[in-house]
Amino acid sequence: MAKIQSQFPIGSFYLRGGSNGKGTINIRYFIRGRYAKKSTGIEVDVKMWDNKGQKIKGSTNPRLNNLSNQKNLMLQEFKGNIDRQIREYEGLLTFEVVSQILNGNLITKKRQIKEIDFIEYCKEICQNKYDQGKVSYSYLYNKTLVIDHFLDFFAEKYGRDRISICDLNSKLFEEYKSHRFTKRGNCAESVNKCLSPLFEGIKQLYENGLLDSMVYTSVYGKYLSTKKTVYNPIVEEKTIRYLTPEQLKEFVDIYHNMKRQRTWEIMQMFLFSVNTGLRISDIVTLEWSHINISKKILKKNMVKTKEVIEIHLNKSAMDIIKMWKQYGRNNRFVFDLMREDVDFNDRDYVYKKIASKNRIIQTSLRSIGVKMKLPFSLTFHVARHTFAVFALRKNQNLYMVSKLLGHTSIRATEKTYAEFLPEDYKKSFLETLDFDIAI
Repeated sequence: MAKIQSQFPIGSFYLRGGSNGKGTINIRYFIRGRYAKKSTGIEVDVKMWDNKGQKIKGSTNPRLNNLSNQKNLMLQEFKGNIDRQIREYEGLLTFEVVSQILNGNLITKKRQIKEIDFIEYCKEICQNKYDQGKVSYSYLYNKTLVIDHFLDFFAEKYGRDRISICDLNSKLFEEYKSHRFTKRGNCAESVNKCLSPLFEGIKQLYENGLLDSMVYTSVYGKYLSTKKTVYNPIVEEKTIRYLTPEQLKEFVDIYHNMKRQRTWEIMQMFLFSVNTGLRISDIVTLEWSHINISKKILKKNMVKTKEVIEIHLNKSAMDIIKMWKQYGRNNRFVFDLMREDVDFNDRDYVYKKIASKNRIIQTSLRSIGVKMKLPFSLTFHVARHTFAVFALRKNQNLYMVSKLLGHTSIRATEKTYAEFLPEDYKKSFLETLDFDIAI
């Protein structure tokens, strides 16, 4: 029977050693890839701490045993008080929220929603960026100016000079976009610049659990389209780069004879992608929690498309998984390409980390491609194309291949890999287009 996971972070005690063989008992909660920590203020001899049992050991000395029991009771009361606040919290539980609960300075959601001025909130975000040296004064000045413009629009339309969180909705922002685009004659790019600091405020409110998810989804990131469609009458052929069975065999031969450990590991990741179709971004973010080793199933959200993929791992893929399991380098990420406490809410860090690992891996693969004398540059995406081509040539169902690749539409799969579809599939498809209409 599968273990039921709690929807709330679970606290655990640990001993932080000090001088003279004594240590202070601390409590920590793992939330969104990070530990929120707090000292309980309770000291104990290091030898008396039972880390597995999460308590102070008893003693044959009645006085010391009674003291241990009292301290254990204090620990349970301390933890129980924090657990209760976490369970009763109404908003989105973030690292910051749990930290505030631990430190006793949490402001409740209802109080924040009532007291926070959205305009001042957005200005404070810009000011913090400036204070941290992330932006220039001109950035601060310009963003503050457009934030005030939003307040002027609101005051003129609704007769109030203060915008609370309760006032935020998609209708308000659509009216504001229309106001700037039609009445003030701003171009789409200018309107989007005015929306930028407001959307940043929306994002921060949501991540701090102060904004309803429905409002966040309907408002955040809804910029005006600036894309200009240009018709191209020339049909351009798209070349799919993939390894033939012979080239793949040569790659495997090099892999078996590779002496450089890191290059050998990168080649393992490439071969794992050949057997699963994963992108480099999904290799980097692949966690042990995504893999059911006993059932040989991989299930995760794709970084690019956000689609959920479920892949049956073949023998080659399982051999690689078992090998990395034996390494035991990273308790969270399979290929040890990210630190264990990474916070996926920090999108800038995550995507920069993926890009950094991508550059390193691609450089190594290009040198292998040169060694193989390939007529094209060997990239990680070649592994994904190889997976798709091999699957289609084994007469796999196009719909299933599309799902395994995590494409949002089967049309994308068919368009990309049309030349590799079996002849009988194309023939059957073309025959369905004969509508038997006499002209």
